[in-house]
Amino acid sequence: MEIYNVKTLVYKTLKSIPELSYVSAFYPDKFAKFPTAIYKTTQASYIRNNKQEETDTEWNITIDLYNDKNESLTPIKNELIAKFSAMGFSNSVGDQDLNGISRVVLVFTGVVDNTSKRVYQKG
Repeated sequence: MEIYNVKTLVYKTLKSIPELSYVSAFYPDKFAKFPTAIYKTTQASYIRNNKQEETDTEWNITIDLYNDKNESLTPIKNELIAKFSAMGFSNSVGDQDLNGISRVVLVFTGVVDNTSKRVYQKG
């Protein structure tokens, strides 16, 4: 059984937002383009069948949004919450001001059924 690759889904979802100037899984040496989205994913086995195949995988997606133009990241944040919520992920949000650069941190969590490719929340 193949584990569904949520990392690809995250990248495609972020790239679908035209306002984002830079999307990457890695921090750049220098922040030159804004708004920027840096993401990471982590996964853990959630359910295995009697053949020890991973049928369900727990995923955590962290997206850091940055902007330096004193422009709000709220529209991008809201669009990402809407898109990932529609997929079945729950979220938490934090923000901070880093000396003139705004940062919003979005964390999405969900369990992916690797057979149906559907997302659900733990019990």
